[in-house]
Formats: sequence, structure tokens, C-alpha cells
Amino acid sequence: MCTTRDVKKRSIALGLVAVLCVGGAADTLFASGVERTLSRQAAQLNGLEVAPEAYISGFPVALAAVTGAVSRVSLHSVDVPVAGVGVGNAGVELINLELPANAGQRLRRADLTGAQADVVRRTVRLDGVAFGQLLGMTDLDIAHPYDISPSGGTASEARMTGTVPGTDIPTTVVVTLRLDGPTFRMRPSQLIDVPSDLTDRVIDAYTLDRDTRDLPLGGQADNVQLSGGSIEFSRDRINTVVEAADLAPLV
Repeated sequence: MCTTRDVKKRSIALGLVAVLCVGGAADTLFASGVERTLSRQAAQLNGLEVAPEAYISGFPVALAAVTGAVSRVSLHSVDVPVAGVGVGNAGVELINLELPANAGQRLRRADLTGAQADVVRRTVRLDGVAFGQLLGMTDLDIAHPYDISPSGGTASEARMTGTVPGTDIPTTVVVTLRLDGPTFRMRPSQLIDVPSDLTDRVIDAYTLDRDTRDLPLGGQADNVQLSGGSIEFSRDRINTVVEAADLAPLV
């Protein structure tokens, strides 16, 4: 049997739930509006036909309009032009932002220029199709050399399988991924499925040097790794001020 006190407690609880639901819905709506504006502005800045995916993290996001603190903002595009490669995936991530004065108005306009950021990180990801163009292999497959799970993980090596130009059978090697100043260097470290008569040709085919300053990173890469079946290059700016160009996936 419910007492009057029980009924009051239940009513208060239901009221709190309702307030949280309404508040959550309002915050989601606010965040979605900021993300749409970021996406539209980035598409215009980069001249992209398909607007990039935009994301702003934190809950409630609207609180940033008061505190001026935004934990993370990201913009990502797939199948965008990459010089000397063809197409790839590109993105930019801004971490731990402190907005300047009038944070509320700036956030509603998705105007983050002038904000202080702990990190502005640009990435370019090349999957088997894109990276295969660099090697002249139309059937290149890239995988983690040791983790066979679907998602794999990050690594400084990659297992590559493809048909070397001038041959008619796929070969498999493990390669190392390294940076030497601005230059990306890839070298075979293990020959896994390679006929003995093709050894020299395969080693040459899976050897690559490339200047990372040609990639849309705004400068030379400071990290390269295998990530999710793609070769990912990235560049970080630390403790920096956000510029207009930082709010688009290509630079």
C-alpha cells in the first residue's frame, strides 16, 4: 500500500526524469545545430561536394556556452582528393578548446577561431585502394601483421598482400612504417608468401619513400601507423590558437 510520502517521492522522481529528458533533448538539438554549421562551413572552405561529418563532444554541450570549454571537435571526410595519390580520407580534430570572450554567441555560430587548443591534429588515411596506387597494385590488401581481429589495432608495421606489377600472383609481406624527418619510409621486414624467383622484385615493389609534406597535413607528418586496415599519417600542433583553416578536413 502506497503512502502519501511514497506518492510524493515517485512524483519527484518522475519529474526529475522528465526534466533530464527534456534537457537532454534540448542539448542534443543545440549540438546538432552547431555540428551542421561546422559541416556546412567546412564544405564551403574546402570546396567539397559532400559535406564532412562534424562532431562536438561533451554533455551538456550547451554548458560550453557558459564555461567556454569544449573537450573535442572533429571534422572528417571520406574519398577526398589527395595530391599524388588520388583519393583518401582526411580529418581534423581539435582537443580541449578554450573559447575567447562571448563563448555563447561564438558557439551558436560555430565560430571557434581564436580559441586556445591543447592539440590540433590532422590525419590522412589511405586504405588498400588508395595506398595501392602508390605501389601500382590494384588489389592491395592492408592488415595488422599480428592482430587478426576485424578491427585490428594500431601498429608500426603492416601486412600487405597484392600483385606486384609484371607478375600474375599475389604476394604477402610485412613492412615497417617509419618517418625519417619529412620522409615516410616503408621497407619489407618479412617475406611471407613470396616465390623465390620473385624475391628481388617483391622487395623493390614494397619499398617506398615519400615526402609527407605533399599530404594535406599543413606540414610534415609526425606520426605514421597502421590503423583499421589503412595507413594513417598525422600531424599535431600543440598549445596553439585555432585558425579558420583548422575548421576543415583539408588544408
